[in-house]
Amino acid sequence: MDSQDMTITYKAIQDRAAKDALEYMPDMPRQNTLDAWESYQNEVEALDAYEIAHESCEWDWVIYYHRAMELCQAVPSDVLCDAESELLGMGFNGLNENWGLYEMAVQLAAIIVTREIADAVEQAKDELIDLAETQMENL
Repeated sequence: MDSQDMTITYKAIQDRAAKDALEYMPDMPRQNTLDAWESYQNEVEALDAYEIAHESCEWDWVIYYHRAMELCQAVPSDVLCDAESELLGMGFNGLNENWGLYEMAVQLAAIIVTREIADAVEQAKDELIDLAETQMENL
């Protein structure tokens, strides 16, 4: 099913963010050696979650007005409020004749998706670092 056809839910946002995060994770070591696992762990630790999130946040659910509106409606109110606070912190000074509700929805959706991807990257990093540490302990 194409993401354009999918119903946007908070779970779907989180799942898509997790999928995006995994695409940026390094390949597993080809050799089961201490050096290979240490190198892998260092590579994982060096990943910048927000850089990855900014690179991959331009989803169709963000860039199209109607989908951005759906996304904003799909998230819990605390997630939306946090995004609104961040938008205000960026200097947003209200709707006007050049900047309306749809533009605001796109900005809020981008903030929400960026946060979700960054969180997913951090979670994946933690899991892979734990895996690497376990592998090194078992050698």
